[in-house]
Amino acid sequence: MTQRTRTRNAISIILGLTLVAAGLIGFGYMQFHVVEPISIKLWLIPITIFAAGAAILWDDFKSL
Repeated sequence: MTQRTRTRNAISIILGLTLVAAGLIGFGYMQFHVVEPISIKLWLIPITIFAAGAAILWDDFKSL
């Protein structure tokens, strides 16, 4: 594996944290503010965003 620069590692951590936060905010919004039943297709959007952020963070902290 190649060695990442500090700048690239910092950008990757910020991106991962942003995606995790966006996924949690989207999930929370759909859970607590939407009254009508929601299709599973729409539930997959915040779950996928959260999972992408978690995967990025997992890769960053695994390689430390």
